[in-house]
Amino acid sequence: MFMSGSPLNPPPLLWSDKLVLWFGRGFGSGQVWVAPGTFGTLAAFPLIWLLKLAVGEGSYSLSIYYAVATFYFLIGIPICRRCEQLLGKEDPGEIVIDEIAAMLLLFGPLDLDRLNIVTGFVFFRLFDVKKPWPVSWADRRKDPFGIMLDDVLAALYTAGCIWLTQRFIGPEIFDRFSHF
Repeated sequence: MFMSGSPLNPPPLLWSDKLVLWFGRGFGSGQVWVAPGTFGTLAAFPLIWLLKLAVGEGSYSLSIYYAVATFYFLIGIPICRRCEQLLGKEDPGEIVIDEIAAMLLLFGPLDLDRLNIVTGFVFFRLFDVKKPWPVSWADRRKDPFGIMLDDVLAALYTAGCIWLTQRFIGPEIFDRFSHF
């Protein structure tokens, strides 16, 4: 007979722990069996759109946007810590709040047009997977701050690539293929 609380029969989760896991798993997007980080990154786009819609345009609005995005990053640190405890794993792949926070920070000043969305998504996933320095340094920290930080650093690399794409390619390339 299994005892409650044993590894084979864990006690039921509190509603607060279920909520923490729901946020940590990116509203369920991190529970996809293949490429949870990719699906977590995709889950960020509706949040980005809603946040931009809520705060409006202008420098004051951008300040509010970044305040909310920074809060999301900061609250992600204790959420990661608790998720690790609940799941009994270090840096579980299903925890994607870090991808969402990084995308929120990345897209603050950007329009949600096709070029930015495609380049932002592709380059962010590339840098998140390949982990060039200092992304790899943050990833090796193996603590909740490192979990969150490596994705923000990947987002900084992505911001540079988006700037280069806008500067040298521009949206004209997407206009050529938009009628297909």
